[in-house]
Amino acid sequence: MPGTELFGAEERKEIEDVLSTGIMFRFNHDAQRNNIWKAKDFEAEAKKITGAKYALAVSNGSAAILAALAASGIGTGDEVICPPFTYIATIEAVLMLGALPVFA
Repeated sequence: MPGTELFGAEERKEIEDVLSTGIMFRFNHDAQRNNIWKAKDFEAEAKKITGAKYALAVSNGSAAILAALAASGIGTGDEVICPPFTYIATIEAVLMLGALPVFA
């Protein structure tokens, strides 16, 4: 798979840190994770680099679209302009929030 050749000792150590806790969730389980908060650390670094007030690590692009729309206040009854030729996640995120995609 392209990109797998880029995993070295440093990347393996970061993964092992998380696996050693047995906690694969972003939130909670404070006692079990031994102060290992990779997502929180990543978010803090992203805020520092970009100067953003907030940052939220998500699992994929579909979740990112949904989070961005929700953070923008999109909800039931809203119309969201979307490209007619796109990945289905764009439309699903709009529908999941109760809004209506409008193709343009």
